[in-house]
Amino acid sequence: MKPAALCDANGLITPSKFAEHSAYELLQEAARGRIGFDHRLLHALLDDPAKNLSDLIRFSLEDHEDKPLHLDEDLLDIFRYLRTPEALPFFVEYIRRDPGTLPDSLVEALYPIRHQALEPLIELYNALEEDEAGEVAFLLASFRVYDPRVLQILLDRLEYDAGDGALCLGLYGDIAAKPALENLIATLDNTEDAHLRQDIVDAIQQLGREVDEEVFVKYDIWSDYPEKVGPQMDALLESERASLLDAPDAEYRAAAAASWVNRDLDEKTQRKLVERATQDPDTSVRAKAWHALGSAIDEPRIKDNLLDKLKDESAPDEERCGALLGLARDSGNEPVRRYAIQFYENPKTRVQAMEAMRNSFDRTFAEYFPKHLDDADPEVKREAIYGVGYLGITDRADELKRFFDDDEYRSDALFAFALSTRAEISRGRIRALFR
Repeated sequence: MKPAALCDANGLITPSKFAEHSAYELLQEAARGRIGFDHRLLHALLDDPAKNLSDLIRFSLEDHEDKPLHLDEDLLDIFRYLRTPEALPFFVEYIRRDPGTLPDSLVEALYPIRHQALEPLIELYNALEEDEAGEVAFLLASFRVYDPRVLQILLDRLEYDAGDGALCLGLYGDIAAKPALENLIATLDNTEDAHLRQDIVDAIQQLGREVDEEVFVKYDIWSDYPEKVGPQMDALLESERASLLDAPDAEYRAAAAASWVNRDLDEKTQRKLVERATQDPDTSVRAKAWHALGSAIDEPRIKDNLLDKLKDESAPDEERCGALLGLARDSGNEPVRRYAIQFYENPKTRVQAMEAMRNSFDRTFAEYFPKHLDDADPEVKREAIYGVGYLGITDRADELKRFFDDDEYRSDALFAFALSTRAEISRGRIRALFR
């Protein structure tokens, strides 16, 4: 039974309550999307391994197919960080689920405990069909722990797939594999099997080399996770999202309010958002609530409230920008357009103003976007990319192609390019457009 002092009747756990719950409970909530995987959760799980390890193992071995989020990759990161042999049952199960695709992070997680991993991995290899066991053989070879059972596995791979087997034996480096490799190379045709012959020659040259006790730098899990992230709102029930509007943590209230942007609002949710927008002590929460209320802009009372907040020069700019975003679809309204340009001129509010401009789909705002495609501010640049797409600025669409190879902006640029490029969208032309 969870403690009563939670954020709402649904029992949602916010970061201030993490210490009151077991690691198992926290992981259960994370799998339901009710807790974000960030530094705060990681500290709750990792700062006391002796206390939490059994819970981590227990959760990792259970079937969570009914949960909206699967945490296998997060658990892999956690056990890679902990470097504990007690996680071997999880690693074996992780491999069993998809033995044909093993990420580098798994190799790095297992290497520090490779001696303890040998026995369970040999058992796993023997339990798999030959055509799905190749990656496990490669994993065993990469450990370079000499064992007659591993050598036999790799020699069997040589018979099953000569190229793959030679690669594994060369990686393994046991000189005892030399006769098998030499016998195989003697059977090859010098011309037709030139590539395979070279693979075997390379493998033979690697045999007998010294075993280096390779030391992997301790995994920095903190660099792979954000310091703060809210619940996965798309995974939550509507009632859970609504109840988060009353959470004690302001960031959860803000995330909950933001989850209602561009969604239909029933009367109860609308009243709750108005309450957050007008009474919440946190500026960010009020701003997100005003933005979300834009979904009800067709109601005169809501629209008037948004306009009043936009015009209120005594209110924080962040809150007024929230109102501007809520009014984006009403860009034909003179005050909305005037304040959009005014906030654009202020570097501190430019991102929000550009977001409102492009969400308006008003092409008279087109002039404000292309000049920021090289902006030093990454978020302004992102809005410029989106603006080219949302506003259909076709003569600048080709400029987005240079972002296609940029990890930071690729998905944004592809989306915007698809919206803005000149193309005939027809059955006959769509394949060429896709290329």
